[in-house]
Amino acid sequence: MRGRQTLFTYVYRDLEEQILSGRLKYGDKLPSLRGLSERYHVGVRTAKDVLCALREKGYIRTEERKAAVVVHRQTELSAAASSVLERRTTILEVYRTVELLEPPLLAFCARICGEEERKRLARDIARLRGKDPEQRGQICTGCIHALAEGSRSLLIGDLFTSLGIYTRIPLFRGRERFVELVAERGGFPSVAWAMESLLTRDADEITARFGAVFRTVTSAVQAYLDEMSRTFGGVPEDPSKGFDWAAERGRDHYYMQVTQDLIDKIGTGEYAAGTFLPTEVALSDTYGVCIATVRKALSMLNELGFGQTVPAKGTRVVLQDNKATMRVLKNKTFKRDTLRYLSGLQLMAVIIRPAAALACEGMDGETLRELERRLRSCGGIPLDILVQWVMGHQSLRPMKTILQATNRLLHWGYYFAFYSDGPSSAELQTQKSLDAFFCLRSGDRQGFADTLSACYCHILEFVRGFMVEYGLAEAAGIVTPDLI
Repeated sequence: MRGRQTLFTYVYRDLEEQILSGRLKYGDKLPSLRGLSERYHVGVRTAKDVLCALREKGYIRTEERKAAVVVHRQTELSAAASSVLERRTTILEVYRTVELLEPPLLAFCARICGEEERKRLARDIARLRGKDPEQRGQICTGCIHALAEGSRSLLIGDLFTSLGIYTRIPLFRGRERFVELVAERGGFPSVAWAMESLLTRDADEITARFGAVFRTVTSAVQAYLDEMSRTFGGVPEDPSKGFDWAAERGRDHYYMQVTQDLIDKIGTGEYAAGTFLPTEVALSDTYGVCIATVRKALSMLNELGFGQTVPAKGTRVVLQDNKATMRVLKNKTFKRDTLRYLSGLQLMAVIIRPAAALACEGMDGETLRELERRLRSCGGIPLDILVQWVMGHQSLRPMKTILQATNRLLHWGYYFAFYSDGPSSAELQTQKSLDAFFCLRSGDRQGFADTLSACYCHILEFVRGFMVEYGLAEAAGIVTPDLI
């Protein structure tokens, strides 16, 4: 079981961290209640509770019908520098993760954007000329988020926002020395040069130009952090201030974790259709939660169509039929869950490629043999085994966090991905996964990354078609990424 993190806790900690680190400065206005709700995908009541808690701590001032204002002050430069240095390793790792993930994600978003979005993008890029660095940054951020929104993904824009929060450091932006460090490296002619590539929709060109920008900035960040460490020496790092991203916000309560794990076990065949799940007491002991939490999990399992609770007997495992699927898709909450799952497949199809390449950097013969032994053993899904291997060999913690969050979200779809079309679908996916391993074993690391991406593209196409057929028309908007 993962540590519990309620929606309130997630939003509160994120805003508190921005205020304490200086990313939200004295006098800055916070988004409205509606704005916070949309940014964090929470209810207005949760957003209101967070603002009340921040006000009680003395971080913000609130007035009726006015935006909340930050009243917390960083009184000294050394205090702000200490806040940055406490998480210098995380900051640098996030920049390196951005360097790997954002270029292919931007290339994908640019490829699928509509003509009107492209015209609006061209107008915004034209405004970059003659602007100061802060203004250029704001325009670029707006363009990137417009592209993400145009992709119709429920995850890409949120991921950009989370990465942006960790890279938007007040001590970097606009500082003359940091600007000098970027210029000294000469890795790219201008920000406009990179942004203009989005208009070409050429994936290779976009990836190359933004890769050059992010590599240059990452190098400058490392140099600037080194200079800060020498100036404000002796600041210990705080390991608790790591990167966090919640792909499944609202699904991270204990009972949802139990439900997710039960569905995972049903999908992989550990709990066969027609059999009864362990008793409530046994499940309570297994997951370390109270009986009430188990009952909420079983109730959710019933709603999703994976279980049928029989009085005095327990909960029988069932597999969804078409009627159950249609009933679930009429529920607003489950409809959004399904779109989030499809968005997760789409996101994983893009990010698994740079993640797989990174995992291969530290591979040796023994590691490869151990992976082959796991694949040959019974009871596992080959794609999951390969992805677990990729996650376990990430040298960048933010990259691993993003992969883990996305993969947890995808566990909800194992049933559709592997079993809803009978053995032939499962066998096809298994063969694709093994093809990826054969590429890795033969030394074709690019083929390994590409074939893993193709696995997720295949699942997305299959499940999306199933969902559209049974009434979820919005699913058609989740486009399958091409290999880039």
